[in-house]
Amino acid sequence: MSVEIKADIRHWLRELDKKYFFVMLGFAVMVYFPLISQRLVNTFDGLWNGSWFIGGFWELSIGRWLWCVADAVRFGVQTEPLNALLTLSMMVLGITLLRRLFVERDNALTYFAGMAAISGAAVGVQLSYRYMSPIFGLSFLFAVLAAYWVITTTHAGAAVGCGAVILALSLGLYQANLAVFCMILLAYLLRLLFQNAEPQKTGVHIAKSLGSAAAGMVLYWLVLKLVLALCRIDLTSYNGAAEISVKSILFGLPNGILQAYRIFGIYFFRNAYRHNTLQPFGLFAAVLAMLAVWFLCRFVRMARSGKTRGLLLGTAALLALSLACNAMMLISSEAVWRMQMGGGLALFVPLCLLLLEGTRPEQGNKARWLVLVLAFLVVYGNVYMMAVDQEAMRQGRDSLRVMSDRIVNDLTEEGCFDEGNHWSVMIAGRPSSNPTFKKGDLYPSANRYAQMGCFWLSPECARLSWRGVFEKITPVEITLCEDEDYQKLRQTELVAEMPVYPQEGYIQQVGDIVIVKVSEDYLIDE
Repeated sequence: MSVEIKADIRHWLRELDKKYFFVMLGFAVMVYFPLISQRLVNTFDGLWNGSWFIGGFWELSIGRWLWCVADAVRFGVQTEPLNALLTLSMMVLGITLLRRLFVERDNALTYFAGMAAISGAAVGVQLSYRYMSPIFGLSFLFAVLAAYWVITTTHAGAAVGCGAVILALSLGLYQANLAVFCMILLAYLLRLLFQNAEPQKTGVHIAKSLGSAAAGMVLYWLVLKLVLALCRIDLTSYNGAAEISVKSILFGLPNGILQAYRIFGIYFFRNAYRHNTLQPFGLFAAVLAMLAVWFLCRFVRMARSGKTRGLLLGTAALLALSLACNAMMLISSEAVWRMQMGGGLALFVPLCLLLLEGTRPEQGNKARWLVLVLAFLVVYGNVYMMAVDQEAMRQGRDSLRVMSDRIVNDLTEEGCFDEGNHWSVMIAGRPSSNPTFKKGDLYPSANRYAQMGCFWLSPECARLSWRGVFEKITPVEITLCEDEDYQKLRQTELVAEMPVYPQEGYIQQVGDIVIVKVSEDYLIDE
């Protein structure tokens, strides 16, 4: 085993891997430079948490038992550019290792595949959660390393055992990267079939894959139960975590499969999740059609050679590959899908490109150029979608700063910060719904996470959002009212009849609570 590790290190030190790694890292820094240089965060949890954070009981209660350890190793420091560069480095390293499994030589298509993966919307969303972006990056790297170990280790026991441990570490950071692990193993199975590998070799790969996946998930669950017992806390109901069991997985599997395929279709064929500026123009219909033709050609070749078993196995693996993009939906079919969970979907096209590039026969120039053009367009659309989202974060933050600065000034004039006053503040309303909130041309085209100022409206979320505003955007010591008081006051006629910012009377006092109404959009819980 030590010999294999040393060989891998020597391989990494080769110029080929170093060049690919640094080209990808340089490209990633260029794509996300606005976010890094201007310290942009999303309008949700990214705004709520500051530059010091260590995961605690909440993170344990949602099953991420390794999070607090990863934060503690970094002393809880969550600053830019350190977090973004660390995250991107881990993701690029994972992509570099991933591409080595499928191709021996780099060319334009392997670079486009890597660029498409690192510029995907899932990466942009994860970076906007600055306080936890390295958690995403490390989980992704562990998922790739687990699959890489299973594939490259010849001893079945070592492959399953070590692969399971690394997979458990990945899941202990972020469970959605189970998709990455499963997709790589399925894609490699297709590679073996397309290369007419011996049935025994294919069978060993399937056995190692299933064994490591099952053992990894069991190990993750056992460690989770042990940590929860030691800390005397329970799993939360967030995304159905508390209800997960073998029985719930089996009974929920049909619905989970439907949900996984439904999200796959929405992601690539509708504009609900904005991950590429060219997706409304049918780019992914063309890309998936091209991939379908490539796969069909390989299946036809297998059929002509009489490899019926391989044909059936390959068809099943291809269907499972699109299903594995949303592997977590198979575990918890009631989970609410968020874009940061889309690492598998963002990896689907790049992974297929690497797979087919590594197994392609000689192609005509026209077919080759068509593939390169479509791959370039995927990268092109990804880059500009990330540019739109980052600009929306900047525009929204600037507009929010104008509002929060004015609110603090007006509260000062009201005596809210006078010595001896112990007032708390309730801020009602979504800032982005205020008529004076300036939205640039790109703001409506951005994803919801990037529309800074478009807060969630539950009492807790509103409090956390405004706490983030008064920590990051307009730094000031201010006491926000309790959630129970917020819930009671926002149902009153007084708040309903108040004018909104910046009209006279938008600040009023009820007992020891100062009410600030920024918009009429304050009653809907999300």
